[in-house]
Amino acid sequence: MSRYVLMPAAKEDLADIRDYYLQEAGWRVARQMVVEFVEAFRFLARTPSAGHVRQDLAQDRPILFWPMRDYLILYKPATHPLEILSIFRGSRDVPALIGRRRL
Repeated sequence: MSRYVLMPAAKEDLADIRDYYLQEAGWRVARQMVVEFVEAFRFLARTPSAGHVRQDLAQDRPILFWPMRDYLILYKPATHPLEILSIFRGSRDVPALIGRRRL
């Protein structure tokens, strides 16, 4: 069975996303967002090479990116269990956030 682990920043990101949708759209939408993220995490754990290299965003870090709606899931494909590092809205300054979080 393929597994994944949410790193502390990713846990916080997911909770923030859930809370945002809970406040803005209600519990059904918030729950659906969490379900979609969990499905994406499970998919990535089964197929860790599915993501995209983004040297423009991550430079030489061993990070892959997977899009989910308006978000980017950042993860380390060579880890077991798969480490989900963070979740960012794609419109944000991703290189700055990566640097600030030392991913």
